[in-house]
Amino acid sequence: MGIKESGLFYLLAYRISRRIDNERFLALFLIFISLILSFFLTNDIALFIIVPLTLSLQEISDNDYSKTVVFEAIAVNVGSSLTAIGNPQNIFLWHQWGISFLNFIKEMIPLVLIMSVLLFIFVFFVFPAKKIKLNHAQHPPVNRKLFFLSAFLLILFIFSVELNFERYFLLVVILSFLFSNKKIIAETDWGLILLFIFIFIDIRLLCQLKEIRHVLTHLDFNDGRTLLLSGSLLSQVISNVPATILLSHYSSDFKIISYGVNIGGNGLLISSFANLIALRFINNKSKYIIFHVYSLSFFIFTLLLTLYLYPKLF
Repeated sequence: MGIKESGLFYLLAYRISRRIDNERFLALFLIFISLILSFFLTNDIALFIIVPLTLSLQEISDNDYSKTVVFEAIAVNVGSSLTAIGNPQNIFLWHQWGISFLNFIKEMIPLVLIMSVLLFIFVFFVFPAKKIKLNHAQHPPVNRKLFFLSAFLLILFIFSVELNFERYFLLVVILSFLFSNKKIIAETDWGLILLFIFIFIDIRLLCQLKEIRHVLTHLDFNDGRTLLLSGSLLSQVISNVPATILLSHYSSDFKIISYGVNIGGNGLLISSFANLIALRFINNKSKYIIFHVYSLSFFIFTLLLTLYLYPKLF
């Protein structure tokens, strides 16, 4: 929120729009940046950086960028699959089995390549190569002090997440903005934060249902395809992080579990918190249908192709 309110995104959007005036090329550029960012940051943090920039383009052009945001959500789910720190499910698997960081990347490269190629094929066909229509809106002045403070706190927060003391550092972030810019605290999307808390509580309760555990006890998780399908489909019902934790009680094959739940990050809205963040930014219920048309299509294509290539991948 601090970086967004600093006005820097509007300035960047203004300059990007002057250099890339083709809708397809602009979508490819923004989605590629989303993919790269999510290699190094968690998928949700990557979205908090790229989506406000994309929506700033909305302010200076007559184009609708909702579809671009949908594909940015797909892109961060794809890119974050690569590293052990890219998303919460990978962090859990990394710590659960003590896999080396480089080995984790090596094992995930085939899946990320498959999903990345499919992603850019989708983008090429979904986005037309038409000219972007700019309006005459001017970008607001940049508050450099607010930007540098927010960027500094963001970097420190990322380190705090990796060192597992983010709950304490969060207080530092709140106090910093209380003393420097109270407007940021007031305009923070507290509804999104509460939504995450309630969904996480509901999902944890859902995972404990005897019916779900009863079904899982009757599945043969020694069969890799069964484990892959279970991770992907469970993610559509209880989200990919709880699906990962649940399946870790039935199998120790981190690679197949990771493939399944990372494929399952796309699909239904509930399958990944990144999806919820993207749709919350758009804040238009009519766009939910558009999201599911593209996200579910991408999920189905990725799952079918991975199952087809299964013997070679494992």
